[in-house]
Amino acid sequence: MQIKPYIQRINIELFIWPAALVALFFMNPGEQLSFCVLKWLGAPWCPGCGLGHSINATLHGEWQAAFKHHPAGPLAVTILLYRTFQLGRALFYTQKYLT
Repeated sequence: MQIKPYIQRINIELFIWPAALVALFFMNPGEQLSFCVLKWLGAPWCPGCGLGHSINATLHGEWQAAFKHHPAGPLAVTILLYRTFQLGRALFYTQKYLT
């Protein structure tokens, strides 16, 4: 069985970024669950703390809450959406010219 050439060229990022955005959309911001390694190690401050909550608020359109949690949240959502569309477009054009 031979795999078509365009299937071998699918970038894993095309699945990771949308899955992360969907997971962050459905995240419960009221929970105190933290994936921050620096917080686990007892660091008093982390440059990324609050980013997940900020992305969640941005995806729900709560701009004030997003900036309150972390000012880079809306920018992160914009970059991740742009990267996803960029990868999707590249895959579309690759498939289009290979078939």
